[in-house]
Amino acid sequence: MFGTFYNGRYIILLMGAFSMYTGLIYNDCFSKSFNIFGSSWHVRRNLEITPDGSTVELDIDHEFDRHTPYPFGLDPIWQLATNKLTFTNSFKMKLSVVLGVGQMMFGVILGIFNYLHFRRFLDIFAVWIPQVLFLGCIFGYLAVMIFFKWTHIDASYHSDTSGAPSLLLMLINMFLSPAAVPLDQQFYSSQAIVQVLLVVVAVLCVPWMLLAKPIVVYFLRRFEATQVGNRKTMQQDYCFCLRILAVVFFSKNDSRFFL
Repeated sequence: MFGTFYNGRYIILLMGAFSMYTGLIYNDCFSKSFNIFGSSWHVRRNLEITPDGSTVELDIDHEFDRHTPYPFGLDPIWQLATNKLTFTNSFKMKLSVVLGVGQMMFGVILGIFNYLHFRRFLDIFAVWIPQVLFLGCIFGYLAVMIFFKWTHIDASYHSDTSGAPSLLLMLINMFLSPAAVPLDQQFYSSQAIVQVLLVVVAVLCVPWMLLAKPIVVYFLRRFEATQVGNRKTMQQDYCFCLRILAVVFFSKNDSRFFL
């Protein structure tokens, strides 16, 4: 058993390091937060006069001191918020998507170095390029929209219905009705055009990945078989010419050396 732990010591070390990293990102250690840099929020009202059991909504214009986010991870004041779970679950989901897409894209990009090293240029055209396009058009677009929502939609955003646009509904409607984007789910003006183009490219990448390489390999093998057949025919013609020359210039007994 100890040999198993020893052989996997580097994996255990990296797992522990990344667990500490995600814990610092979420500012969560055994359900407790660290106030390392000091909260950016400061309550400037007398909470003693508020009724018992009532909630207080902080004003971003008057109670957000530095107008800058917490330097690293979540602000510890979220531990006191009534919507803590709603926000932290959404934040963890989005961050997991970003890290997962980045890891998948990194792995796909590494594949091109193998293709170049082994000079498998057909795989670059028929496998690697459609993989990058498919991953980027769907999940890469989702990761970009996560950062777009973080940077362009804040607490001051107001909609005619309820709250900000949903990324989950955006991804679902991207395939169900890419050309029809509801007004309350619109992130930017040309969203419908961009989503239609991305869906078309992603759909085209599926037969590209499945059919391009087999078709090219099939025709290459047929061409090689034809070349081999032509080479055999040329050899047979050469032997036939030698037989004719043997009959013409030599006797019948001597011509057996050419046959």
